[in-house]
Formats: sequence, C-alpha cells, structure tokens
Amino acid sequence: MKTILTAVVAIAATVNFAKNIPERITTPIPQERIEEIAKMLPAVPTADGAPASDRTYWDAHAKSKYGKTLLKAAETAMREEYPDCPDEVYLECSRTGNRMNYQKLYTKRLSILTSLLVGECLENKGRFIPKIVEGVNLICDERSWVMPAHDLKLTNFNKTQLYVDLGSSARALALAYVSNWLKGSLPEETRQRIYAECKKRVFDPYEETNNNPKKRVPGHWWYDGKNNWNSVCHCGVVRAALAIEENVKLRAKFIAAAERAVDYALMGYTDDGYCSEGIGYWNYGYGHHLELALSVRNATGGKIDLCSNPKTKKIMEYGFFNQPEPGIGLNFADGGGNPAPMTQALGTLIWPDIYDSTTDKLGVLLGGYKMISLRAFGQVKTGGRKGGFDALPPVTWFDNAQVLVSRGVDKETKKRFVLAAKGGHNAELHNHNDVGAYNIYLDGTIMAGDPRGEVYTRRTFSPERYVSKVLNSYGHPVPVIAGKLQSPGRQFEAKIVSSSFSPEKDELVVDLTDAYRIPELKSLVRTFVYDKTAMKVTVKDEAEMTEPSVFSTPVITYCDVKKDASDPSKLVLERKTSKGVKSVNVDIDAAGADWKLEEEIIENPGREDVKRYGVTVKDKCLKASVTIVYSL
Repeated sequence: MKTILTAVVAIAATVNFAKNIPERITTPIPQERIEEIAKMLPAVPTADGAPASDRTYWDAHAKSKYGKTLLKAAETAMREEYPDCPDEVYLECSRTGNRMNYQKLYTKRLSILTSLLVGECLENKGRFIPKIVEGVNLICDERSWVMPAHDLKLTNFNKTQLYVDLGSSARALALAYVSNWLKGSLPEETRQRIYAECKKRVFDPYEETNNNPKKRVPGHWWYDGKNNWNSVCHCGVVRAALAIEENVKLRAKFIAAAERAVDYALMGYTDDGYCSEGIGYWNYGYGHHLELALSVRNATGGKIDLCSNPKTKKIMEYGFFNQPEPGIGLNFADGGGNPAPMTQALGTLIWPDIYDSTTDKLGVLLGGYKMISLRAFGQVKTGGRKGGFDALPPVTWFDNAQVLVSRGVDKETKKRFVLAAKGGHNAELHNHNDVGAYNIYLDGTIMAGDPRGEVYTRRTFSPERYVSKVLNSYGHPVPVIAGKLQSPGRQFEAKIVSSSFSPEKDELVVDLTDAYRIPELKSLVRTFVYDKTAMKVTVKDEAEMTEPSVFSTPVITYCDVKKDASDPSKLVLERKTSKGVKSVNVDIDAAGADWKLEEEIIENPGREDVKRYGVTVKDKCLKASVTIVYSL
C-alpha cells in the first residue's frame, strides 16, 4: 500500500503555479534585466555543441559506428535534389485547405540541408559545402518561411506582414547552426545572407513584439500562449540568435523575452503536470522547452534556469507516469503516439533521477543536429533508475486533469492489463468531446477505447471541428442520450464522485451529467472498477432522465470483433500483432432491459477506420444501467 500511495501522491500533490501572473504580457522587457543577462553571455555568438573546426569530439564521433551511418546519410543527401517549393502549391492551403502537399516539400528541403550539415561537421573536408550553399540559397529565396496553414491571409507570402511561426523559427535555427558550425568553411557571403534573412523574417518581427507586446505583431498570439507554440517558437528564435546575433544585448533581450514567456507555456499543463494536448504534443512542445532551457543554461553558464519552477519537473514526470507501460503513450485527444526517448533523454540532463536506465543507452548522435548539439559534447551522464514495466507504479492519478492509469499483471500468464480513464472537461487543448472516455491496453496494445485524432485538415481547427465523429463524442466510448452528444466548452465537465486505489482493486466514480447539454438528462454516473485479482475492468453507466429517452453507450475499437451467435452479450476483441494475436473478452449487461448492438464503421481518412458497437437500450426509458466488462 505504501508504494501505491507514494506513486499517487507524487503526481497528485499540487500548487497553484499560475498565481500572480498577468493574464497577458503587455509591457516591454525591463532594461535592467537585459543588462543583467548581457553580463552573463559571451561577447560573441555561440552555438551549443562545437563548430566543425573543433575536432575534439567531431573526430571521435566520425569514427563511431553511428557517425559512419550519419556520414552515409549525408552522402545520400548529396545525391538528392532539393525539392521545388512552388508558389502554387503553397497557395493550395488557402484555396482548398490542403496543407500537406507544400509542407512535405518544405520539410524535405530542411532535412537534406541539416543532414549535409552534420556530414560536413563529421568529415570537415569541404565536399558538402557547395550543396549546403545551394540549400541555404533555396531557403533564403522562399517567399515565405511560415507554413501555409499558418499564413491563410498570405501576409507572409505577400510580404505585407512577416511574423514568426513553428516553421519560420525552425528554419532560422537550422540556418543559424549552419552559419555557426561551418564558420571558416562556409562562404562569408552565405553567412551574411543567412543573418540577413533570419533578421528580416524572424528576429525583427520578434523584436517588434518584444518592444510593444500590447500591440504585438499580428500572428504572435503564441508570444504568451498556453500551448506548444509558445515553447517551440521562443526556442527557435532564441537558439538561433544565440548562434549568430553579434549584438550581445539583443541576445540578452531575447533570453529575457523567453524567460517570462515560460510561465505562460507552463499554464498549458495542469498543476499536476498533465498535458491535455497528449503525449505527441508533450514530445514536441515540452521537448522544445527543454531545448531552450538547456541552451540558455549553456549560454549563461548556468545562471538562468528555465526549469526552476517546480511545475517543470512535474511536467517532465508526466512523460513517465502517463505511460500505460514503458514506451506507450496515453491515447487521448489529438496527441496519440508514444513518449519520445529523445525528450526523455533531454530531461535527464536537467533531472538525472527521473528516467530509467534505457535513456542511458540512447546514442548521443541520434535526433539530428539539434539533439547532437545538446548531447554529443560531453553533456550526457549515466545513472538512471532501472527500467521496465515494474518501474511504473501500479496506479497513477493526475487529480487536476482527472486522469487515471491503473496497471496490473496477470499472475499466471504475466499479461499486462491496463485501464486508462479520464474525466476532465471539453475545452482542453486539442480538445475532443471525450469526458469520461477510457482505453483498455493488453501488453501495450490498445484493445478498446479512445479513437485518437484525425489527419489535420482545414476543418480540424475551424468552427466545424466537431462535425468529425472522431473529434466529437460519438466516436468516443461515452454515452449518447436521446440521440444527443456531449457539448464543447469549459462548463461541460466531469465531477469526481470518489476514487480509491489498492493492490487488489482501483475504483473511480465520475459524474458525467454536466458534460451534456440535454434538458431531459437528470444524472449520468460512470463507475470504473479494475479488479486486479480477477484481471477484469468494469465500466458501468447509470443514467436517469426526466422523460423517456433512448440510452446508448458504445464499445470503440480497432480490433476484429467476434460475436457469440448463442449469446449476443459476449464479444471477443482480437488484434493481430507481430507477437501473435491478442484478445480481450467483452461482456455486456443492460440490467434486464432489452438492448441491441448497433455496428458502424467511422471513417477516418488517412488513418485506420474506427469500429463502433453501440449498446442501445431498445425502449425509451427513465432509468438506464449498462455495464461493459473487459477481461482476459
């Protein structure tokens, strides 16, 4: 019992980290803070890692097995043509909503260039330089560095208003490292062009907002945003400036801007560290926060610590405790995917005690030039704790986010059976209308539950977002009442009735009534019970209506579903994996009421279609009770 309580309290203890922070940044950066930071910085711009001319580490890396692999990758990049990025393809997004056609070309250009950069640093013979110069010139010639999905008014494309986004900040950072690491071998006119384009497209707009954040540059909503954009954009701008900006006070000013923006980025996470955008966005957003923190720490000789707020460690722990099992991420909202080992590895540079020993084995040349710069020059230290499923606690409870991860292992078969369940509200970052949703995992495979997100289109982040059955509550394992779904908005939320956790059984009772705008709904309570002795998860819905209504609650799955012809209350979910077929039994009980199973395929273009099996009480009723049991 002590182990469980320790695990729960460690993630549940909360403090209001957002108190005394203004709602928005509206004032310029104090000049005295700029002066203070300037004294901490080197006189000349310095990039993380080391330039190609410093052979102390680069020669050793070039001789390593993975160094040779990266050199071969650079040779392959030498034979590739940089893709064209035509204006007409850029304009597709504003015309039709297709963002991916241009984005693929845009991303490929940068990928070729950074592969060549690493190859040249490893070899230092100059043979990659002409191709690098070609790539630099192509990127500098682009009409817009901003991604087309972020430039629907075409102000960057038409150069009527330049601003910083996820893409332009990434381009500035890559070019800055090309300039810094290849100083001495890159033509001076190329280095001058890199600086001029970074200044015009990124540094100047950023500085304009720094000087007057109250009337900030249009497009700089992220400057004090509460999602991943804040960390990503500030990271790219600041790291690029540290690498190529000669004016030390401007470098200091950029650090000061990011320093106060951090508080707003942290507000995008609940106080227990939970990331409602999901693990994919944690990898991306918090990964960039760690990059920024490490880079600023390096530049200031450790005098500025962007991870000093205790909440930053809780957010880092989220990347460990949110896992149903090691390497598997919770499957809620848009943020499907798994924890990135590289994000975990960056975390160990700040908190060596957090992650398990598997991160010690992560090669220092993995992750591209950005990760190489932060890990391959003597920064990595070993000594993490033991990894594996046993390293995870039997239960994790994020009390602010209302997310439970309950883990169990069958004593006989050693199969790992995990329930993840959530309450929450319907205005979370990258929100789905999914209050009360859950996932069932078997040996790391999701067998039933949340469908994840959709391939992004123009509709995804428009007023028509919840037309999608994958994003609205219909495609989630939550009830449909009187034919009506959950509503979007902060007021549509769950209330935790009770929770209890023990080695034998975990139980969570959630009131879902307020997640629906349905006059005829009087109450809706969902109870999760994970009996770890019987390896059985029970999901029970109890509803009461003010007038007779149809009640339905679904099983959502990607598995093959086998039915018992003699007993419609029994299903078997089967999923083929590389390690064989995994199966989970499903038993349905409607407390004596007649019910039917309504089958539907929910199309999800670009991803696997979702199978929905609605358990629907046939007659309208005033009270309904439906229980779905998942077992091995």
